[in-house]
Amino acid sequence: MTTPNRTLVLFDIDGTLIHSARAGLRGMNAAFADLHQQPDALARVPFAGRTDRSIVLDAFRAFEVEPTDAQILALRDAYLSHLPHELRRPVPEWSGVLPGVTDLLDALDTTTCGVGLLTGNFVGGAEIKLGHFDLWRRFRFGAFGDDHIDRRDLVPVALASARAAGFDAAPAHVVVIGDTPLDVACAHAHGAMAVAVTTGPFSRDQLTAAGADLVVDSLGELVAFDGWLTSPARM
Repeated sequence: MTTPNRTLVLFDIDGTLIHSARAGLRGMNAAFADLHQQPDALARVPFAGRTDRSIVLDAFRAFEVEPTDAQILALRDAYLSHLPHELRRPVPEWSGVLPGVTDLLDALDTTTCGVGLLTGNFVGGAEIKLGHFDLWRRFRFGAFGDDHIDRRDLVPVALASARAAGFDAAPAHVVVIGDTPLDVACAHAHGAMAVAVTTGPFSRDQLTAAGADLVVDSLGELVAFDGWLTSPARM
């Protein structure tokens, strides 16, 4: 049985919840090196805000291969085998849970909100990354980069996943939280509210220009916005 009119809060992962010190990039490059002898396959492929499926597709096309579904799945599986090692690898860059994330998730636990993921990561990659930082257990449902190439197509997938988990909401009661203009566009394409955080590669000015409904420097700031926790449509 689903409960109607709840707020759904959907989180991006990289740059929003965590920084992984580019473990995903290294893992994908290692997978391309293993399977296709292309050790730097993602050198010219943009990452921010995109789905893993679209990233992998562009990497194949960069060395003039139009991949089959079987090749994409094989690349995904090789990537997932490398990712845990890359997350543990000592590197100069910082990795960890971003400021305010735990505070916000704890605050949401005291509400009736449905808390899920809307991420370009493959579902296996999302589980490995968030599990590494003990965050995977905090989310009940989600939409992932396995589901579509275009991130904008993931909101309906997330809503269906939420309904299966017992949460139902109209788009006006959905909050998408991310760190890129593509997260903002994804939310607005379906009438959801877009909250952007500056912990990723984009500035406050860039996220505001992209049309974010609210821009914060830390997810902990959202704890003070009592209204959006229960009814973003009235914010």
